[in-house]
Amino acid sequence: MRKMSLSDIQAKLTASRSDVDHAVSVFHGKTKDEGWIMKRMKPRDPDKIKSLNYLARSQYRKAVQDGTIHYDKERRVLTIAKYLRS
Repeated sequence: MRKMSLSDIQAKLTASRSDVDHAVSVFHGKTKDEGWIMKRMKPRDPDKIKSLNYLARSQYRKAVQDGTIHYDKERRVLTIAKYLRS
């Protein structure tokens, strides 16, 4: 079995990323030219909506507890620590 380190995996990903990005942009261009709509056509069922809402709420609450997201009630502003300019 072949062993790879994390740096090897990251190097492979960065090497192929530009090819993948180009293929995706070509695909999007072709679909727009041919009249394909790039949005979801079939509505989600209520159980799936409920589960997605639950997942989103639980991730939000966990991020608030961890301190990565801060909500200021007075200004009604949601601040995400990852995107703060320092």
